[in-house]
Amino acid sequence: MDAAAGAHPGAPAPLTDVLYLQEPGDTSPISVDDLHQGNIGDCFLISSIGELALNDPSAISNMIHVNSNGTETVTLYEASNGRLPNLGTTQFKPVQVTVTNTFPSYSVNSGAGQDVVGNEKEIWPQVLEKAYATLNGGYGAIANGGYSVIALEELTGQPATSVSAASLSLSQLQAYVSAGDLIVMGTFNRSNLPDNLVGDHAHMFEGITMSGSTPMVRLGNPWGYDQPAAIPLSQLAQGIQEVDIARA
Repeated sequence: MDAAAGAHPGAPAPLTDVLYLQEPGDTSPISVDDLHQGNIGDCFLISSIGELALNDPSAISNMIHVNSNGTETVTLYEASNGRLPNLGTTQFKPVQVTVTNTFPSYSVNSGAGQDVVGNEKEIWPQVLEKAYATLNGGYGAIANGGYSVIALEELTGQPATSVSAASLSLSQLQAYVSAGDLIVMGTFNRSNLPDNLVGDHAHMFEGITMSGSTPMVRLGNPWGYDQPAAIPLSQLAQGIQEVDIARA
């Protein structure tokens, strides 16, 4: 007698996609620790999403609407004229992007064990990345870099600005933090940067600490590993070229 084919004995059970999942060590279901940039060159986007996760996780849950057919509709923002924002855009309008839960193997959090608890895998980062890619013309359109200042605008519907790291004062940075602004810092396009910074890469701003009387800038790498060392603010411009700021 021939038996019907089934799962191979000992094979891992297939994972069930869930939008949010609180992993051990996380204080909430939406955490910056949920982000692991994949093999797409969209650090500018993943760092911008990470700033939302750090500063206003409810904005992420408010952006994503679950549909009865298993898809999600994500609210992003385009320029008020119906085009994609550019570096001078100041007025925005919401746009809804509906995505299915199929993601390429090179997307954010594509690692087999990333954001997995038991047989469940958290997918809100993939959903946001796919929605953003869809709005901008597909994964290929975001695969080779972009502007954090524009990603911040498309995620929030608020104007974003850029300043040079060399001009950033402690009082300015503290004012941005007090206002709850989102801050992404981009490095120079060269190797051998200090403080374990990656060249030509966007990093999330995670806070200011003090080492004695020296203000130290803490950044996060959207890869989820190879995190930068704390950087004295006075030395920030040795590795950081641009600081992008948007209201959450």
